[in-house]
Amino acid sequence: MNKSFITVNNISKSFNEKSIIKNLSFNINKGDLVKISGSNGAGKSTLLKIIARIYNQDSGEIKIGGENINKSSLSKSMVSYVSSDSVFYKDLTVKKNIIFYFNLIGERKSKEIYEKNKHFLKLSEFEDLYPEILSNGQKKKMNLFRTLIPNYDIYLIDEPENGLDGESKKELDQKLNSLSNKSTIIYTSHNSNSLSIYKKTTKEILL
Repeated sequence: MNKSFITVNNISKSFNEKSIIKNLSFNINKGDLVKISGSNGAGKSTLLKIIARIYNQDSGEIKIGGENINKSSLSKSMVSYVSSDSVFYKDLTVKKNIIFYFNLIGERKSKEIYEKNKHFLKLSEFEDLYPEILSNGQKKKMNLFRTLIPNYDIYLIDEPENGLDGESKKELDQKLNSLSNKSTIIYTSHNSNSLSIYKKTTKEILL
């Protein structure tokens, strides 16, 4: 029997006294591809943000590799959170945004990593632009690039295909299939047929 890599035990979360997640428990094994399902407002994005330590749960416990994520900094270096929101520094170009982010997370060869991968999602075509003038699709590509290119043990991905054109979805699909061979992926999606990777889902958690 596989030992659980991620253990969620009776977590709850409320906002303004409104319960979003209540007494949720589940286990995930290393290498699993996990879908978080539920209606709008069920807490899917909230759950990902709790595992990513953007939010703290009100009660309960989460362990990654046996370590309580609220008592250890180790999980921060193991988890990449791919948000549905755009995150950027408005005074830096796309390229400089990403290199700066890679430096922040401790990549030793940030420029080399960027140059090696800059054709992913055709980022090189708008690398010298500033984020505020990008289309929503370009912002999404920038966000996917900075969070999927570095190597992590766990990728938390919120609606990854939203806002992408057909060709970009194919590139994203190839990337996620590659990552799934070595990492644990937890994702949300309203369209289970949009990417082939979703057919490999090993577990579904319904909120």
